[in-house]
Amino acid sequence: MKFTVILEPEADGGYSVICPAIPGCASQGDSLDKALANIREAILLCLEVRREEALAEPKETPEIVAEEIRACLKDRAEEGLPLTIETREVEVEAEVAL
Repeated sequence: MKFTVILEPEADGGYSVICPAIPGCASQGDSLDKALANIREAILLCLEVRREEALAEPKETPEIVAEEIRACLKDRAEEGLPLTIETREVEVEAEVAL
């Protein structure tokens, strides 16, 4: 499965990262590589919980990603942070089909 994630540089270094298609799925890391590894792990854990709770498979849409990008940029502007974010596509191998 592939998901778009949003990376936000943190003021003191490292990155915060979220997966817009999975509400509440977030992580962080001291480097770009660590943040991406951590969000992959968080995505797998969130998918596992969704399976256990019989929740629908997450559906990523351009609208969901765009709305989260808008929210991230708005928050950064309100906090006086640079309006710099990055998106990446990450792939995870779900062990059990949803």
